Amino acid sequence: MYFVYQFKETEDPKGLTEALWHHKVAHQIIFKDGHNELWLLDPSQFPAVEQLMTIWKDDPALLQQAKPASVVRTTSKGGVLSQLKLSPVTTILLLLTLLVAVITQLGADIKTVGYFSISPFDIKNGHIYFYDLAEVFSKGEYWRFFTPALLHFSVLHIVFNTLWIWDIGGKLERILGSVVWSVGVVIIAVLSNVLQYQISGYPLFGGLSGVVYGLIGFAWLLPVLSKRWPIIISKQLIVFFVVWLGIGYTPFPEMLGLGSIANTAHTIGLLSGLVLGVIYWLATKHRQS
Repeated sequence: MYFVYQFKETEDPKGLTEALWHHKVAHQIIFKDGHNELWLLDPSQFPAVEQLMTIWKDDPALLQQAKPASVVRTTSKGGVLSQLKLSPVTTILLLLTLLVAVITQLGADIKTVGYFSISPFDIKNGHIYFYDLAEVFSKGEYWRFFTPALLHFSVLHIVFNTLWIWDIGGKLERILGSVVWSVGVVIIAVLSNVLQYQISGYPLFGGLSGVVYGLIGFAWLLPVLSKRWPIIISKQLIVFFVVWLGIGYTPFPEMLGLGSIANTAHTIGLLSGLVLGVIYWLATKHRQS
């Protein structure tokens, strides 16, 4: 991380940080020695930061009129490739998800789906036979606790999830670092999958939705707990996800042709993200002193 600017006590960094995220500038606000400080992840983005800070100091209201294209031209070195380097684990996760979607034909190839489901299964005479978690564990097939997150069963399903992972997940990886981000994703995915299976008693489910909810919960809570954290989840967005979570427990999604929704995975994902947010805040609280 590279130090950029120390805010005065009368300066509120909120408007600037929102503009920086809007222009895809990875950064972090750190509270140190009684002041908020702006730190930058990629030094090649200094020109964009300087440009936006100049506008912010002259008239914060003009930040909304700053054109993303003008900032991208001054900061892009390698375009998408530079972004991939900043969030490599996010990229790998999305590539794996797309690969699994192809080889399972979005769930149409049931035999291949069985390699990624939380339990191996057989379908005979219209009945599905599968193992409980204890048997899966005893067989040493530990990957199954995570791989259901890679399964998707429609184009809409995978597009919705991967876009949010790319956006929110990419930002969090750049802030947290790849190792911490990876551990968090694995914890959220495993908890979501295991409890979805335990409560539903059915192995044919999947998707990154639980992880998406976990990342949303984590990213929303941290700015509430610590002022040094950038706001990357708006109030409107968290309300949308909570409302959609509630709708998932009604017949409405199936009426729209969206199929059955793994509501437990969504709920557990959100709760996991909130808990991990509290744990991370407590573990890093000393940085504010």
